[in-house]
Amino acid sequence: MLIYINLLVALCIGGAMSERWGKPFEDNRNWVEYNEELVVRGEFLLDFEWVKSWDKELEQMNKGKVGAKFQFPETLIELQAVWAQLLDYRGLEGCARQLAARGVLPAFDDYTTIYRRVRGITPAIILPPDAVVEVSSDGSGLKMNCAGEYRSTKYDDRTRKKFIKVVITADPVKKKLLSVSVCIEGENSSETQISMLQMTDIMSKGKTISKAYGDGAFDTRPFFNFLEKHKIAAAVKIRSNASTKANGSMRRAREVREYKADGYKEWAKKRDYGMRWPGTEGFFSAVKRKFGERVRSKKKENMCKEAERRFWAYDVMSEYAKNR
Repeated sequence: MLIYINLLVALCIGGAMSERWGKPFEDNRNWVEYNEELVVRGEFLLDFEWVKSWDKELEQMNKGKVGAKFQFPETLIELQAVWAQLLDYRGLEGCARQLAARGVLPAFDDYTTIYRRVRGITPAIILPPDAVVEVSSDGSGLKMNCAGEYRSTKYDDRTRKKFIKVVITADPVKKKLLSVSVCIEGENSSETQISMLQMTDIMSKGKTISKAYGDGAFDTRPFFNFLEKHKIAAAVKIRSNASTKANGSMRRAREVREYKADGYKEWAKKRDYGMRWPGTEGFFSAVKRKFGERVRSKKKENMCKEAERRFWAYDVMSEYAKNR
């Protein structure tokens, strides 16, 4: 009974401390439509309409090819790359074998072929048709192994394991992934530098970026100078100890003064800062829930490729459902 009372008190105190400010959340989502979209994502895994063009695709792939000819079309390999987020490569061979036995596929590939072809895939994020996009950037981590805490306790292995760092840029309005970069923690540029490279690549493909969202990690002078150069509006949270002096970035100085004059809550409302969450945190949460947050690969290069394919696979399934 005492434990129960303490729990209630803790919940009440916690609720008071985390009282929500601003307008109450209104969920205006069309749940019938959204539910159908989630169901159709599952249809993607077993959509074999493309098999009708199996021979035609192979003919195109082998045109002018030197050496051994391709025996399996790229569409099959890309589908298996998505399946690989849920099954190992031997399991993928088993699936293909059963599908071939039932006449769904003309032939099946063995796990070695699947492994080599899937590894060779360069995930390409298809940009939306809109000429103008908003972007939100952030980073998160995936775990390198499945050892868990048992090994640390059992063998006193207290060394800190590095994470696989994933930096994404997405459109928070359309909820569409635009770019993904993966590296081992501490072995590449900062999130801000990677984000600027991603945004530069997006603009090089004919897109205009109207607004950029970011957390406190993006409160840097080079990032604000980048936004000023490309005339991009900002919704970047300013650090609490930020100086109003320019020190090489007039744009950041203006942003700091406005932030301090308004206060965080008023600034967040004016800049619509809450839109940052569906553009980044929503993607990270969805991918980790669906495919997990640990990779199976052992080599660093393969870990990074597997992590990148994971986000690409989620985007492919989402776009398939939206288009249907």
